[in-house]
Amino acid sequence: MTELAYDYGVLLKPKVLLAMLALYLTTFCTSSIYSGSLNMDYLDFFIGFMAVAFSVSGANALNCVYDRDIDSMMIRTSGRPLVRGTITVADASFFSWTMLGASAILAVYLGLVPIILLIEGAGSYLLLYTVLLKRKTSINVLFTAPSVAAPAWFGWYLGGSSLYPLGLIMGVLVAIWGPLHLWSIAFAYSKDYERVGVPMFPSQVSREQAINGILVALGLLLGSSYLLTLWTDTIWYLVGVSVLNLTLMIAGIRLYQTKNNRAGWVLFKLTSPYIILVFLIFMLSNYLF
Repeated sequence: MTELAYDYGVLLKPKVLLAMLALYLTTFCTSSIYSGSLNMDYLDFFIGFMAVAFSVSGANALNCVYDRDIDSMMIRTSGRPLVRGTITVADASFFSWTMLGASAILAVYLGLVPIILLIEGAGSYLLLYTVLLKRKTSINVLFTAPSVAAPAWFGWYLGGSSLYPLGLIMGVLVAIWGPLHLWSIAFAYSKDYERVGVPMFPSQVSREQAINGILVALGLLLGSSYLLTLWTDTIWYLVGVSVLNLTLMIAGIRLYQTKNNRAGWVLFKLTSPYIILVFLIFMLSNYLF
């Protein structure tokens, strides 16, 4: 029973799930602070948290069902439950759709905008990215933008602030962050993607071109992070985000110099908490100063 529970946990892609929940939590709290009201609606917060958890979990599990053929041939994913046969396709599918259904029910309680955001997030990840474009174009990860931005917009909306313009921009920052994060790991595991025929950008071009593309994405993200200075009255956000950006710049320079998979992996790991830290710095700069 314990092993089965663990396998279902793996099916949910826990690191992705935790990242999306952290986005929801951070943007919800930031929105509450920005709106000037710290008296959050705890019921809406909890229901929203569970709606995001169920939606991301269901989408991740269904992605594992659809991609089980290529997962079996990739080093990074060869240990997933559907590949090892510890969970059947039928059980995984039922589990996935149950999660998505539970998310939809909770979203109905929260209102029209949350319903739209959950459909946009899960739908774009499953239909646009997983089914239609992942195996057909080298710019496939660009189409994950709506799905990674959705938890941020969801949290910001439930936190009580208007989505336009600041909430929209925060979601856009997450969407810009996504390709850099995914291309970094795709660079580190480019041989895997070549083996299974998934045309990830770093596996379709020369290493120099892949690195140049990653550095362009890095520059776009770092430059865009300064947009939030327009919505803070203190210098502390500028100082904090600059220190954070310096870390990624050093990792980017290291990738350019070494051109090895290890440097790509390091950049991937450093980008993992980046967008959450940017939002936390923004929140603290508005709340404490």
